[in-house]
Amino acid sequence: MNPEQLRLFKRITLDYFAKLAPAEQPAMGEPHMHFGEPELLDYTSLIEIDGEYQGCIYLTSPEAMLRDVLLINGEQKDSPEHLKDMCQEFSNVLSGNASKAFGGNWRISVPRSLSLAEVRALDLPASTFVMPITWRGQRALLVVGLRAVREAA
Repeated sequence: MNPEQLRLFKRITLDYFAKLAPAEQPAMGEPHMHFGEPELLDYTSLIEIDGEYQGCIYLTSPEAMLRDVLLINGEQKDSPEHLKDMCQEFSNVLSGNASKAFGGNWRISVPRSLSLAEVRALDLPASTFVMPITWRGQRALLVVGLRAVREAA
C-alpha cells in the first residue's frame, strides 16, 4: 500500500462520518503501529484483501457509536441484531472505500461483521497500522493489516 492510497482511504472514511452529522466533524487521532493481538472494540467490520498485498482492513467501533449512527439514520431499535446490522453497513462503506483507493488489481472480500472471537480466529498480520477516529465523543479504530504477498506465502 502506498502513502497516497492510505491517504485516500483515510479521507473517504472520514468523509463518511462527516456526512452523518455535518455539524460534528470527525477527527483523526495519532496513527500508530500495533503489534500482537488485534486492537478490538465492541463491534468489528472487516474486509479481507488479496492482490499485491494480503490481509484485511477493519473498523472496530464502540457500541455507543453504532447507536448514534442508528439514531441518525432514524432507527430507534438498538438490539444486538440492529447494532450488528449497522456494523455491517460500516463494512460496506469500508469495502467501497477500499475499492476506490486501491483500484483494480486488488480482490476485496464480501464485507462482514465479526465478533471478537471470530476476528481473533483469522490469520491477521502480526503488525497493523491503526488510525483512531473520534466522532461525537466516541473513539473507533480504522485498522490496516496488510503484508506483501511474498511475505504471506
